[in-house]
Amino acid sequence: MSVQNPQPPGTWRYCGNQLLRWRTQSGMSREELAAATNYAAATIKAMEQGVRMPTPRLLDQADDLFQASGKLSAAKDYLRREKFPAKYQDFMDREAEAISLWWYEVTLIPGLLQTEAYARSLIGKFTPPLDEATVEERVAGRLERRSIFARKPPVSLSFVIFEAALRMPQVD
Repeated sequence: MSVQNPQPPGTWRYCGNQLLRWRTQSGMSREELAAATNYAAATIKAMEQGVRMPTPRLLDQADDLFQASGKLSAAKDYLRREKFPAKYQDFMDREAEAISLWWYEVTLIPGLLQTEAYARSLIGKFTPPLDEATVEERVAGRLERRSIFARKPPVSLSFVIFEAALRMPQVD
């Protein structure tokens, strides 16, 4: 299984494209928008490219700056975070339809076997840091994956976990 150029959600790309269009139409540079909204220019670029979800705060501020009459702010109703990063979507789709899974892990407890506290600890220490809403959504997504244990017919599962991963103290 290989991930072939995972695409961010279409709503992110469309909203980012609209943000870019409004910004260029107004004659404002990316750096000027970044300074006016207290974001890094690289973050604005990622949002305009649809790689990163445009934040509601940025959309409201850009709507005011570009006098978009609510057209940019309205996009907030259609944006939502994905439970899993785009690069893992293919894997999650395959896992959901699998009839057999074999897992070998040397450093961590596999996602399907993680407790809520363990998952929150791992996801919460992501670099660069994730905001609390993203952490909560990803923890919920990870816990939802456990529904595989209740599937009928049952999924054949095999986990091989290096003992050190089991004995590693959880750091909060």
